[in-house]
Amino acid sequence: MRVVHYCQHVLGMGHFFRSLEIDHALAGHEVTLITGGTPVSVSYPKHVQVIELPSLSMDEDFGTFIRTDEQGKKHPLTEQELEGIKAQRATILTETLLALQPDIFLVELFPFGRKQFSFELMPVLELVKDNAFPTMQTICSVRDILVEKANQLKFEERVLSILNTYFDAILVHTDPSVITLGATFPRINEISIPIYNTGYISPKPRITNSQTVRNSLSIADGTPFILGSIGSGSVHPELMEHLASASILLQETTPHSLLISTGPFMQQRFQQKIRKLCEPYPHITVTDFIPNFIDYLNAADLSFSMAGYNTTMNLLAVNTFGLVYPFDQNREQRMRSTSLEQLGALKVIEQNDITPDALQHILSRHLNQTPSPNNTVDLNGAVQSVKIMEKLL
Repeated sequence: MRVVHYCQHVLGMGHFFRSLEIDHALAGHEVTLITGGTPVSVSYPKHVQVIELPSLSMDEDFGTFIRTDEQGKKHPLTEQELEGIKAQRATILTETLLALQPDIFLVELFPFGRKQFSFELMPVLELVKDNAFPTMQTICSVRDILVEKANQLKFEERVLSILNTYFDAILVHTDPSVITLGATFPRINEISIPIYNTGYISPKPRITNSQTVRNSLSIADGTPFILGSIGSGSVHPELMEHLASASILLQETTPHSLLISTGPFMQQRFQQKIRKLCEPYPHITVTDFIPNFIDYLNAADLSFSMAGYNTTMNLLAVNTFGLVYPFDQNREQRMRSTSLEQLGALKVIEQNDITPDALQHILSRHLNQTPSPNNTVDLNGAVQSVKIMEKLL
């Protein structure tokens, strides 16, 4: 089958990597991935053609369009610049779909989110309604938990109107034993199209021998390995600074190795501050991005990170214990991580834990802790998503 997959990441990279995992599972099919966020330096599968729309991202309040360059520097846009970019993007998206005439148009998050990108998606959906794609299935791909809205009733009415008018099915990347879409979209019974729970999405390690990763970092046998990560690095860069300070204290009583990933979009001034702090300490390595992140997570004895969808699912996939700090601007990360904490898979870290002294005690307490068995959580969401799409055709 021929699939056009639309994914727009605006602040972090979670949506992008979750979408890319689905595209990996679509091996044997013809896939065109259309992205529109800050470019991410990754290797794509051979069967995936990538079209990068002119870049648009958003500020931390999700209220203003900006452009973020590859060094993480944010650039404001004039109204004229923004309108020009919007016009370009809408034209490219529409012309690509008309030329390819795909069997599946897979749309990540919209209309549950990305309302600001209606300018390019709604013209395509109107063409769908006008039968410009007579054999195409339009499918929404959405994670388990939706962020809260200022006007929830208006939001729900809009989502229901778009879904029931323009879409054919919804893939919800969750395991209902953890949480269902209905927990954050209470009018789920008013959705008239089929809803499929796919299971959560996580890659599997490519390097299954943890010693290979440890050797690449020159970690001596028996030395505990802590992995610190912060996703794209767009928010809460201070977490990695506090982790480094806690590690320096912990090293006096518990020799260990720490690898910090600052994320590719962390502002350079924060990256430089962290590197300067860590430079005198050979047990700490700092990098801005780990392409094969899950291989390193698999080799780690303990993880410290934000509580995003991808990172928490990766923790489950490799059975590494995680200390996670939820992004509290919305409910999504806290809801999920609290549910997973009850399964014994991780520990939620609070604001008052984020001091070097408090954090070093937490690291010491949980180092080498083995999570409770978590194989009851379905992590096969990418493969199941493909099977559902094949069935729908």
